[in-house]
Amino acid sequence: MTTTGPHRAPVEAAMNVVLVVDELDRLDPATDTSVGLMHAAQDRGAAVRVTTPSELSVVKGKPGATARQLCLAPSHPAGGCAWTVPDPWMSAGPPEHVNLDDADAIFMWVEPPLDAAYLAATFVLDLVHSTPVVNDPRGLRACSEHLMPLRFPDLIPPTLVSADIRALYEFVAAQRVAVLKPVDGYAGHGVYRLGVGDPNLASLLETATAGGTRLVVAQRYLPEVDDGNKRVFVLDGIPVSAVYRYPAAGDFRIGQPSAQAPLTTRDRHICARLAPVLASYGVRVAGLDVIGPHLIEVNITSPGALRKADALLGWSLCADVLDLALHDAAPRDAAFSDARFQRRFV
Repeated sequence: MTTTGPHRAPVEAAMNVVLVVDELDRLDPATDTSVGLMHAAQDRGAAVRVTTPSELSVVKGKPGATARQLCLAPSHPAGGCAWTVPDPWMSAGPPEHVNLDDADAIFMWVEPPLDAAYLAATFVLDLVHSTPVVNDPRGLRACSEHLMPLRFPDLIPPTLVSADIRALYEFVAAQRVAVLKPVDGYAGHGVYRLGVGDPNLASLLETATAGGTRLVVAQRYLPEVDDGNKRVFVLDGIPVSAVYRYPAAGDFRIGQPSAQAPLTTRDRHICARLAPVLASYGVRVAGLDVIGPHLIEVNITSPGALRKADALLGWSLCADVLDLALHDAAPRDAAFSDARFQRRFV
């Protein structure tokens, strides 16, 4: 079996892992990384407890949550990037109050968008001091997945962020073909491919910008996407593996992981450039989207495709992420220190 990092000894003592996730009936146990993290924790003998953003609380200054302990049924790779899961795929215990500082690791793994409920949850998690939170809530607020790449203009394709319909029209005219996406978009929602001469262009720009009032991201369309959009998995700034994803038939947007992808010199350069910034914000797990030589997105809110890659290629990414939090945890404030980054990589 291919592994993605050095061997780590299993957790010997019973531990407690808390996951802040979407409602259980919204999870897809066959593919969701959050469920992969649950399995990894259970496999190590940890108690797995789940909660949602609306079930977090602060009592007398102590962060807590109403959580349920889960017992997961065994699952196995089903071929492709999915897992076989029985129905039901888990059993849940009764709701109980847990003190978040008593957990051994907390994972904030809620799907975007970053709405008011999501932001409120990150503020509660700010109060957790003795338990590692992956990813750090301050980093989740500070790092926009679509806008963070703008800090590295030499790594990205020609890009315009604007709500000005005329400016966007001129950008499309200059690039001939462009991709338009919401600043806060996710999972391909609201993404358009725009071309010069498209009779729908004006209407699409009006719709995407809400009549010129909402910022959007426009980028030059990259024909290299036909060779695959690469998802590079980064743990503590280190690229550990990558997979190719290709546009689905009849859809220019990216589909499911299809094959292992090599880590090129350019990929490693991109990761090295981003590593100190990710470390400064406490972002320990990220999925970088790379097309050809260009960085496209930095996925940090609930980096996807880890469980899919584990099924497809026999990797252990979900287990590696769990072990990252359990064995390599640093004090919360230290995650924002450049010195910590330098010590790790010198």
